[in-house]
Amino acid sequence: MTERRTASSNENGDVMQKPTRKLQTVILGTIVVLVIMTMNSGIFGIGGETRKTEEDSREYAALEQALMEIEGVGEVALYFHYEHAEAENPLSDYFSLSSSQGRKQSDPLRGVLVVAEGAKEPGVQNALSKILSTVLQLPEHRIVIVEMKKRGNMDEEQ
Repeated sequence: MTERRTASSNENGDVMQKPTRKLQTVILGTIVVLVIMTMNSGIFGIGGETRKTEEDSREYAALEQALMEIEGVGEVALYFHYEHAEAENPLSDYFSLSSSQGRKQSDPLRGVLVVAEGAKEPGVQNALSKILSTVLQLPEHRIVIVEMKKRGNMDEEQ
């Protein structure tokens, strides 16, 4: 039986082995896997941003939950405004609901809109403003607090 080999001669007449198709496929597959792993690990800053935005989303959701625990506040929705350096339209993506979708990692937080059920009360507004100013490291004039629209059965309050 003859062994199937792919060979050729170089200028000196030495026989050189050509890489087989199987070896090329293995090498190509290894390179593809390494590129995917690098992107997901964020070593070069490609995939790490996604992980950071997910962490931010969880932190903002936890902040909403903590604010709802304050007496008199009720249901809360937070909307964050980030500075976009290359924004084409000043109103595009102005507020994003409790997440950092569509923003770059370097975009600083510029302001917050808080929609809360108990925001009609001045004491609740003052408490929310002071808490958010401290937690988010924002001046109080960049925090807007408004009352949430009443939902559900109106007979519950009578």
